[in-house]
Amino acid sequence: MLKLSNWSKSFKENTVLKNINLEIGTGDVLSIIGSSGSGKSTLLRSINFLEPADSGSMVFNGTELNVETITKKEILKIRQQTAMVFQNYALFSRKTAKENVMEALTQVQKLTKEEAMTQAEHYLTLVGMEQRMDYYPTQLSGGQQQRVGIARALAIQPDIILFDEPTSALDPEMVAGILDLIKQIAHQETTLILVTHEMNFARQVSDQIIFLDKGTILESGSPTKIFEAPEHERTRQFINGFQ
Repeated sequence: MLKLSNWSKSFKENTVLKNINLEIGTGDVLSIIGSSGSGKSTLLRSINFLEPADSGSMVFNGTELNVETITKKEILKIRQQTAMVFQNYALFSRKTAKENVMEALTQVQKLTKEEAMTQAEHYLTLVGMEQRMDYYPTQLSGGQQQRVGIARALAIQPDIILFDEPTSALDPEMVAGILDLIKQIAHQETTLILVTHEMNFARQVSDQIIFLDKGTILESGSPTKIFEAPEHERTRQFINGFQ
């Protein structure tokens, strides 16, 4: 379970997140939608402290943590229990698909090379990359690179996977395959938090959706509420823009 309270973030004079309050249960899928510049990616990156919030508190797996007093050790523990899938894949160019998946297993989780290799091969097979394990990123399509990124996230067996617009850098014909893959891993033990512009996908897969506008949660609720009965005109305008 993850809960954020009064979660705020600024870059100099620009307030990006304003008193964010949200809660997501174990195994649930939360989608974050909103216009470009609304703070979606910053919110996602603040959860595992890639972009630390300035103020607020977090409850993560029963432990309450305050941003202003959190220790490096506590941040490391959060990062060990979360994984992130980036829109630009963020693979090591000089490592094969298998080596990319093995990296965190050996460096962070301290598995032996043999253990990491077995686990990497398992998850690459799971995402349909069993024939491309020894290929380098430059030898893979965008969709294949993103599959490696998802395998890397799954391999560390995290409590939460954070997806930052995982299909935005893909050609249109590759998008459906990645969305189908995310659907396959949704609603299991791992909690998924997604920033996405794929409205139909968000509607199908999410337990909860939040609409972020100018750094605040303007509206939140079930997919049915957000898409069929939004309370705010701004939400309605945003949703209508995708129809």
